[in-house]
Amino acid sequence: MRVLDSLSRLREKAKLKEDLTNIIETPQGKRFFKVLLRECHVTKPVFHSDEAKLRECEGRRRLAMSFLTLLGQDDPQELINKIEMENK
Repeated sequence: MRVLDSLSRLREKAKLKEDLTNIIETPQGKRFFKVLLRECHVTKPVFHSDEAKLRECEGRRRLAMSFLTLLGQDDPQELINKIEMENK
């Protein structure tokens, strides 16, 4: 059963990756992803002396990074640079 569960999760992950790839290939998807990366502080780091605010920012950043990882980028900065260049 564990093998079947693992295969199911891998298939689901592959479908999500395909969906994300299709989304960011559209102009609307690129604009959205650019804002997501900025608002999650991936392209614009934020530092706070308030620990709660710092944890919130780190949680957002990790969410955005999880999408970058899912897209299979060995170097997330490469995707960030590509999106930023296309939106200039």
